[in-house]
Amino acid sequence: MREFLAQQKIHYRERDVGQDPEAARELMKRNIMGVPTLIVGDEAVEGLNKARILQLVDHRLEECRGCGQKMRVPIRKGRITVTCPNCKTRTDLET
Repeated sequence: MREFLAQQKIHYRERDVGQDPEAARELMKRNIMGVPTLIVGDEAVEGLNKARILQLVDHRLEECRGCGQKMRVPIRKGRITVTCPNCKTRTDLET
């Protein structure tokens, strides 16, 4: 899962249900027993269902060419110009 998310430039927060009781409760509340599980908004994806993950995610991480700052960039918007909040470098991207 980690490798796929990194390849797709998808930002995520990893939580270990063995070490994080709140994360374990959240999965139990959703009646989910399997890991890995990716939660996107109100939706949960158990296992590595690549098509479903790509369908749910609405952004990618792009690195600023000026300073290296990581930026969340929307997808499926066509050609857009993004401005780095750190160094103000403007970059044209195809999303």
